[in-house]
Amino acid sequence: MGVYAITLPVQVAMILHGVTQLFANGFRAFFLRERVYAAGLWWYALGSAFAFAFFTWLALVVATPVLFLLLGGIPLTLSLVPKRFAPRFEKRSAAVACGGLVTAAHLLVGVSGPLLDVFFVRAELDRFEVIATKAVTQTAGHALKILYFGWLVPGPPLEHELPLWLYPALVACAYLGTKAGGRILETFSDASFRRWTGRVVIALSLLYVWRGATGLGLPAPW
Repeated sequence: MGVYAITLPVQVAMILHGVTQLFANGFRAFFLRERVYAAGLWWYALGSAFAFAFFTWLALVVATPVLFLLLGGIPLTLSLVPKRFAPRFEKRSAAVACGGLVTAAHLLVGVSGPLLDVFFVRAELDRFEVIATKAVTQTAGHALKILYFGWLVPGPPLEHELPLWLYPALVACAYLGTKAGGRILETFSDASFRRWTGRVVIALSLLYVWRGATGLGLPAPW
């Protein structure tokens, strides 16, 4: 999302990223469909529907520097939350809150992975169940993002910005990346998987905060 936002208008970046991630997560959800933890998904959908209705009424598109500040600031802030206070996706109230907050993050900044992780960090699920369940929620979230930025808010027509051949190319890349990612996932233990994803997220978050701060003419916080 950060790469897209550097080179494209926010609304176009949102749709292009949505197409890429819709198929990447859709393939992942399909490949791991037997490992999906389905019990909380209906409650997740309820929270997601409320958030989508609210943003449809709001019709908000943030400026690029603000987008980068939120891209970096949200995961950095969430990384400070002690794990013992993290909500568990298995609980109905947590699943509703997860649906609302994750969908809001999709429509504000285009991504929600670090926020979604908060609801799974204490979940009693293995890494395959975590990845499979998150893939379902992310597939739905990116579909809503495409609908929101493609049809429900005014902005530049996507077909005037990018060649049509790019879309099947992105779908192919999403498929190949998902297959490769599944093999890589098998080489990690649950502990090392959580440790390394956390490190990557923090590094990217610091970069995005710097990008957003400089875009607004502000000094970087460090």
